[in-house]
Amino acid sequence: MLRRREAQESETTGPTAPVSAGYVWSPKPVNVWVSMNPSNNLQLHVLQQLSRRLKDQGSLFVPVPSVPTRLGLVAQLGIGFGSNLREEINPSVVYGRMAKPRGSTLTITTAEGLPQSDLFDVARGQLLRKACHIGILVQGDPESTHVDRVLWASMAGNHRLLEGGENEEKLFDNLALRVLAHAGAEKVGRHEGDDDTEITWEQWNRSPIHRDISRAARALGRAGLFEDEVDLDQYGSAEQTHTVLRFLKRAALGEGMRSQIDPKLRVMGVTTTGGGKARVSRLAREGHLVPISQLTWKGYIRAIPKGCPITFTAPSVETHENGMVYLAGALANAGLVNGFDDFLRFLTDHFAQHDVIDILPSGLTPKTTCIDHFHRHPNAKSVKDSSKVEIVHPDRNRFPEIDFPCGVREAELYLLSALFQSKAFREPGPLEKVIIAILPGHGSVAVYGGPREQLTSMLINGMKMAQVAWV
Repeated sequence: MLRRREAQESETTGPTAPVSAGYVWSPKPVNVWVSMNPSNNLQLHVLQQLSRRLKDQGSLFVPVPSVPTRLGLVAQLGIGFGSNLREEINPSVVYGRMAKPRGSTLTITTAEGLPQSDLFDVARGQLLRKACHIGILVQGDPESTHVDRVLWASMAGNHRLLEGGENEEKLFDNLALRVLAHAGAEKVGRHEGDDDTEITWEQWNRSPIHRDISRAARALGRAGLFEDEVDLDQYGSAEQTHTVLRFLKRAALGEGMRSQIDPKLRVMGVTTTGGGKARVSRLAREGHLVPISQLTWKGYIRAIPKGCPITFTAPSVETHENGMVYLAGALANAGLVNGFDDFLRFLTDHFAQHDVIDILPSGLTPKTTCIDHFHRHPNAKSVKDSSKVEIVHPDRNRFPEIDFPCGVREAELYLLSALFQSKAFREPGPLEKVIIAILPGHGSVAVYGGPREQLTSMLINGMKMAQVAWV
């Protein structure tokens, strides 16, 4: 099914088109709404420093979150302030007041000292208590304008302690870049429709991907490669946890996901969003895997089987990203593209004429058959058989070493730039080694062209895993 492409309007900046070859990431300006006044001099100082830098990058500050500007119809960033570390802010204070489609929220909190505990937990706790997507915890005298240290935190789990002192200018440059990387990111998680598929429920029910992913999820969960569900109650009250998850639609602040191609049905089965990733059922009727057949430029098309007796919940926010990996691999396998820029040119040409593209185009065979995303980094020196594993990194000439949010264009391009570093991924032929792309501040994505049980065994037994390197 191919529909002729019509002009599309972005939620933020008007007509959109595929990124061009030679792509290099640069921050996008956004509409910014400050929802309340700073409560002390240090917060005011931080706001002034960030505001100047965001304006220098072309961002506009609007008095209310629904003021139309040349950057869009609504604010893509809402800024609030926390009075202390223990304070819990209801999501309705900032996020709930933002006009739809709602963007990201940033909370700036100041404290005279940082807690003497694991900074990962401090960062995650502040995101929950302040009900924000990204947070800045500033250490310093609240009545001064001197920043000692800053703890950066993002929903994907990234956190980084940045030093102030004499390097304050560089510190705020760094923070502004991170803020724009999150607030200006282009979301690619729309459910854009359902394919008029010929797949029957019986065929979907018999697909081996249910069994394969179920076995892998349980094995990887037992091995501690990802969290089944994040215990958010340890970071705040039960009421705050419930409210934050309902508003921000985050069933956990950073668990893994996995997907797999059924080459006979030519669809991708992908885990649903939220927790429970170590308890994926092998029964199709449980709806733990969502069948996806096609992509638009900004979203995905489900392949609802004929006679389907269930209602599917939303797939992973990384569904579009996974679909792009399968598509890129199939095109490389056929010799139609041989690098990252080649792939971008292909997308530009295709979406200039069509609205959708098959994840596995007719006549092509998949190079990658299964994908695992987990929030650990492999220890390269611990890999037992380097002929079976290749570790790659995003193209540092195109992207800064910062974290990008899940489910956005920048994150999928970040990943694809890493995979195309591998000759095994670029060139035609079966993918007989596991390629692991390390995503700084986020986790890893492992892709493989063989049976999933071999991928699972390699991840568990073929190397040691370490905590993510936070950036």
